[in-house]
Amino acid sequence: MRVHLTRGSVAMGDDAYAPHTETMDLPDEMPLREAVTSVIKSGYLAHIVGGQATWILTSADDSIAVVAQQWKGPRLLTPGDPALASLAIDDRVVRWHFDYLAQRDPEAVYEELRAAPTT
Repeated sequence: MRVHLTRGSVAMGDDAYAPHTETMDLPDEMPLREAVTSVIKSGYLAHIVGGQATWILTSADDSIAVVAQQWKGPRLLTPGDPALASLAIDDRVVRWHFDYLAQRDPEAVYEELRAAPTT
């Protein structure tokens, strides 16, 4: 499964490298939590001095996870832990975008997104 990644910039100096694209190849059957964890461990997300950063992961305009630099792993917003292939919008391609929310409280962001009505 090919995963195309983009992320928001975290500072003006980071903008010089925009649009922050990367591609990873991961197994189709890999669970979402494990796939997101692989992206986190790859170093793709900017490391924020002070150890606190909040990101919302979107796929096809849907929020699917909250990632916080201070958490051990992502918190999913999907029902269950679906296989990566179930998120493909094209043949064997997943497109993910990480929105940077600076140091917003990740617990509050997660609860807000969980409570939001789904379309």
